[in-house]
Amino acid sequence: MDFPLTIDLNRLLTGGPLIKYDKQDYARIGVMPRYGNTESIRWFDVAPNCTFHILNCFEDGNDVVVRACRSLNSILPGPEMWEDKFDWFSSKFRFGHGDDAASEDDDVSVFARCYEWRLNLETGEVKERNLTGKTEASMDFPIIHPAFTGLPNRFGYTQTVDSEASSAADDNVVNVLRLLSFGGFLQKDADNQREEAMIKVEYHEFEKNTFCSGAAFVPKEEEEEEDDGWVITFVHNEDTHTSKVYIIDAKKFSSEPVAKITLPCRVPYGFHGAFMPMSLPVPPM
Repeated sequence: MDFPLTIDLNRLLTGGPLIKYDKQDYARIGVMPRYGNTESIRWFDVAPNCTFHILNCFEDGNDVVVRACRSLNSILPGPEMWEDKFDWFSSKFRFGHGDDAASEDDDVSVFARCYEWRLNLETGEVKERNLTGKTEASMDFPIIHPAFTGLPNRFGYTQTVDSEASSAADDNVVNVLRLLSFGGFLQKDADNQREEAMIKVEYHEFEKNTFCSGAAFVPKEEEEEEDDGWVITFVHNEDTHTSKVYIIDAKKFSSEPVAKITLPCRVPYGFHGAFMPMSLPVPPM
């Protein structure tokens, strides 16, 4: 994915910012054959956006389907030195109205939603759509069952922020973070006589002033369905100053974790990794 977030030392030396996002510029998505090279990349122009993390990509007929967490602006480089950081972040994540994210002058333009691009390799056509509608949760850091990477999948999990609660906080402490799970389904739009893909959303809500990071999906050993597994995440409580590991049954996503493991030290926000089983299948020679 190529969008206009740039790092430029020459710009910095001439008095400009080191990191700059130009939301009036371009955005494009490149598709390269698995054993291709730079000359085989095919670029598709899309509406300007900022996307850091992809949920999944897969083929559907002549289409390459890309799903990711998309916003109209970039959270980087963040507030200017003279701006209040809490005011900046709380205003940028305030819930925006409308089917898409904010307009050019709207403060909620870093509000990220799950978004889909369909890139037709035969015609070059691009179709885009917001999958989560008028959700009040800005979301990012998506994960899926690892066996479905590159394949059509029903479920994904993202870290989300309660945007309304975060923006209204009086003591510079964001209220809650959530994990969400979604499975695709079709809903008939009777007014417009068309079918519109929607997202069914479930929330796993944490305690007040408790924040998660670094979630991973761990499949069960004898799995039969895509959501047969556990969502495991690091959680830190700002009131008690304790870090824990939460293990959540993906099939009972809104229920209490099946286990909470207290850790002997603080796990910093942003810490993340991947689950690796004790043994891996050996491919045939």
